[in-house]
Amino acid sequence: MLFQFLAVLLAWTWPIWAFVFVFCLVTAISRSVRESSDGRDKNATLFTFWAALSLAVILGGTLSLVVL
Repeated sequence: MLFQFLAVLLAWTWPIWAFVFVFCLVTAISRSVRESSDGRDKNATLFTFWAALSLAVILGGTLSLVVL
């Protein structure tokens, strides 16, 4: 049941999740680099969380398409 839900979610929304993953990953990396150079907190953990969540949806949906 969960695999079918993830497959449908990925099949209908894959452009959104791919964009969210790339955008959040690039933003998290750039904020982490700026954070380490000037010492101020740029809140890169929020973007890291969203990148990990979108990657989990992409991989879970892809795995469910393979399993089904």
